[in-house]
Amino acid sequence: MNTSADTLLQTFPADADAERVAARDRFRLLGLPTPKQEAWKFTNLRPLEQFIAAAGKPANDAAPDIPAPLIDDSRRILIIDGRVDGDISVADPAGLSIEQGSHLMPEMGGKRAVRDLAIAMSEDGLRITVAADATVGQALELVFVGTGHRAGGHHFTLELSLAANADLTVVERHCGTQAYAATIASAIRLGDGARLRHVKVQDESQEAFHLADSAVEIGRDGTYERFILSVGARLARDEVHTSLNGQGSSVRLLGAYAGRGQQHLDHTTHIDHAVPNTTSHEVYKGVLDDRSRGVFQGGIKVMKDAQKTAGHQLNKALLLSPRAEIDSKPALEIYADDVVCSHGATAGEIDEDALFYLRARGIDAVTAKNLMVQAFLDEIFDGIADETLRDRLKDRVHAALQPGDNQDA
Repeated sequence: MNTSADTLLQTFPADADAERVAARDRFRLLGLPTPKQEAWKFTNLRPLEQFIAAAGKPANDAAPDIPAPLIDDSRRILIIDGRVDGDISVADPAGLSIEQGSHLMPEMGGKRAVRDLAIAMSEDGLRITVAADATVGQALELVFVGTGHRAGGHHFTLELSLAANADLTVVERHCGTQAYAATIASAIRLGDGARLRHVKVQDESQEAFHLADSAVEIGRDGTYERFILSVGARLARDEVHTSLNGQGSSVRLLGAYAGRGQQHLDHTTHIDHAVPNTTSHEVYKGVLDDRSRGVFQGGIKVMKDAQKTAGHQLNKALLLSPRAEIDSKPALEIYADDVVCSHGATAGEIDEDALFYLRARGIDAVTAKNLMVQAFLDEIFDGIADETLRDRLKDRVHAALQPGDNQDA
């Protein structure tokens, strides 16, 4: 067992249930992933290990800074340092149930180190369910705030379960101050005909580490739409594993990321087309400046019997500095014959001809560059139906790319 695993597990509760003990034992055996593992080839957790080794007793005791809502009329739940804040037992709309509990759906997600760590060490969690045929008109906003109060970091589990033909919108927002490590394991299951719109905003402290693992299962004619905006954290990895288990099911994964300073932003996805007549659409676009580094690993697997599959995957990156870096690894693994699948990746710099065109029309260099960056990113936000939310997320990513918003190189 390595030292970092020891340190992370030192507060493991004595009264943990069998599932958490099993997760602890798996994590204890393997420890944190290393670049020697293919799935972690481009993301080195050595900075996290150094942070864990150096972490002393937290000195920060300031009250957490709670951000304003992203959706004005949403139902908000605060999670501060991995624990639900306040009483959530208010009247919920018909068909919606929200409970505290750190147990995820059994046998979802496989055995992955970040997932095992979050399950083992979580002291709290949320279980959100929607009954069959229920449409929840009010969006649910989960606000995760890190303060650096807990030396061992904070960990959480999130379960979303939609029964047949249920409909829900969830906004998952991560922010904070100071230095800390945060992990979250999610289990999402959509019944036949269910639809979930899921927006995630990773806007952690620039000193923080954010590691997330989501397992998603989609039934017949179910639809999962996910959008992630990543602008925070010193090092972040967002990992999504999706199984299309019912005919007519579909998944749409969209992402925008903006890195400055020495940020490391990793987006790793895997989509399994397990049955015929399923659809996946995946597009991630990012802008990287200074010495920041982006990682995109996208895998689409089409099983032998999954005929009539349609899968699309694309990653585009714009590099604003010669020291910025993008590692892109889209991949297709196809065992069926009657499919339409594509993947691609591009990386480039600002178009100097277009920049000259704008400058020639009286636009100063900084404004012209900002306009081109915004034009590159803004298209990806069209997948967000709520206009207010869309505009607020655009404003955030534009601000993240301005000098002074993040740590410099």
